[in-house]
Amino acid sequence: MNIWLIAAIALVAEGIGLEIGIILLYVFRVKSNRLIGMLFGGTSGLMIALICFDILPQAIEKNRIDLVMIGIMIGVTIGVLLDDVTPYLEKLMKVNSSKMIRTAFTLVIGIALHNIPEGFALGALSHVSAEAIQKFAIVLMLHSIPEGIALAITFKQAKVKISLVMMIPLILGSIMGVAGILGYVLSGISPNYIVTALGLAAGIILYIVCEELIPESRKIWNGRTTTIATIVGMMLGLLILT
Repeated sequence: MNIWLIAAIALVAEGIGLEIGIILLYVFRVKSNRLIGMLFGGTSGLMIALICFDILPQAIEKNRIDLVMIGIMIGVTIGVLLDDVTPYLEKLMKVNSSKMIRTAFTLVIGIALHNIPEGFALGALSHVSAEAIQKFAIVLMLHSIPEGIALAITFKQAKVKISLVMMIPLILGSIMGVAGILGYVLSGISPNYIVTALGLAAGIILYIVCEELIPESRKIWNGRTTTIATIVGMMLGLLILT
């Protein structure tokens, strides 16, 4: 399959999924603290499901658990560093400092890093069959929807204009497209690149979920419905990914 077609499929699959998630959140104009807390919790569950039932299984099946663990540790370290560095980047970019802005900005970077191994995987599948690529692209689009919801929630809470938020899918989709090209090239060299990158993505997303999204969901609405929403999110993620 043509390398540029791989890049286009990656960009469109990621971009459409994120746009759907963002539009869903803004169209329904969610204002209830309980519902917002449940959405945070549900999205956290979806992301945990994505890591546990998709990203890590793909990495572990390569029989290089050492590279997976190294990738996770690097990912968590990146998450911690981003937490510390983001306030300085905000000053440099003249962005108003707030907890939610930091969460949103960190989440964008986390998803961008998460897109790299997925793009690698899509590029590598180009050496298998067109049908395999089509199925994987559909999965990418489906599990990009909760990522879009997570982005919309955080940016809406931070009072960022929707016109700016709607540009993010194009940026993140482009990153996945570039990663697809790299995966196409590197898959012919060594699968170790993909394994380590999958572990890294799992580490940084786990850090964001555990450090930012779940605590924020409890802060917005500290009730049992938030916890139940997290569990339902994990169950929904499992259904989407199987």
